[in-house]
Amino acid sequence: MEKNPTKNKKITIDDLAMMVAKGFESVEKDISEVKKDISEVKKDISEVKKDISEVKENLSATRDDVLNMGDRFVPRYEFHDLLIRFDRLEQKVKGR
Repeated sequence: MEKNPTKNKKITIDDLAMMVAKGFESVEKDISEVKKDISEVKKDISEVKKDISEVKENLSATRDDVLNMGDRFVPRYEFHDLLIRFDRLEQKVKGR
C-alpha cells in the first residue's frame, strides 16, 4: 500500500500563499455574481413598485366610478317600491 504523496511533501509558505490567493479569487468571483444578482433584484423590485403604483391608480379610479354609480341609478329596493306604487295607481286608473 502506497502512502499519499502529499503527506510526504513539505508545504512552503509560497505554496500556502498561492492556495490562499486561489481561495480569494474564488470568493471574489462569487461576490461579483452576488452583486450582479442583487442589482437584477433591485431592478425587478423597482418594476414591481411601478406596477403596484399603476394598480393603485386604477383601483382608485374604479372606486370613484363605483361610488358615482349611486348618483346615476336608483337602488333596487327603491325601484321595487316605485313599481308597487305604479301598479296601484294603474289599477286605480283602470278601475275608473
